Amino acid sequence: MTHSKYEFSRLTDLPSMPVLLVEALQQINGQQDLTTLIDKIILDPAMTLRILRIVNSPFYGMPREIGSLREAIVLLGFNRIRDVLVSFCFSNMLIARHKDFNYRQLWHHSMAVAECARQLACLSGNSPGFAFTAGLLHDIGRLVIDRLFPDEFNQIIHESATTPLIETERRILGFDHMSIGGMAAQHWNLPVAIQQAIEQHETPPEADTDKSLEWLIYTANVLIVKTEQSDEFTLGEHAPLCAALALLNISIEQAAQCAQRGQQFANQITLT
Repeated sequence: MTHSKYEFSRLTDLPSMPVLLVEALQQINGQQDLTTLIDKIILDPAMTLRILRIVNSPFYGMPREIGSLREAIVLLGFNRIRDVLVSFCFSNMLIARHKDFNYRQLWHHSMAVAECARQLACLSGNSPGFAFTAGLLHDIGRLVIDRLFPDEFNQIIHESATTPLIETERRILGFDHMSIGGMAAQHWNLPVAIQQAIEQHETPPEADTDKSLEWLIYTANVLIVKTEQSDEFTLGEHAPLCAALALLNISIEQAAQCAQRGQQFANQITLT
């Protein structure tokens, strides 16, 4: 799909990433001292409160209430703290403006896909940090469209109730949320692998490609959509999903467990 210069120019209207988020994303590549990052988190009361609520949620099942940020960091681990930081910052960067848009549902789905992708990454020997971030942002293009093309977004919201979302986006805008999401990721200088995973999350990658992150995000998205539809018992009938799982060397049973874990994580984190 081709894109006009106009579309690229509109990306400059997107908010810049907060310094804390930039540093958290750098840490995924091991380019940042996380101890220094933690010292900055302590200065942010809202972020500190979010982490304490999460560590005390039923998802982690702590035997007692945790009241210290540093203890929470030790218990959750640096990688999980980074994941929470990324999700918190991005969810506050782009707030849906359209009154009929279910913003909470979108972030619940995104959190579920992120955690499912992280679980799949652990099973397949891929980077959990990259998988979580790519999963979290796979649908970011929907919020970008809301922010940059509000009139068209209003039309998409109403017409996609009767026609497939991507088909509606392409007809009205000339592009879809996958492509504009990848462009936004490029605008924010996110890793190329994450850009590509966002652009391809609805399309099964070619079988002869060695782009494991794209496979992970596609797989996680299908799994979560299926569980959201209470359709987890027919996973074996989804041929592209089965092909993806085979390439990742993950069984359907393991995949179903990853999806369940993703839903549990989203249920807890979106309540905090």
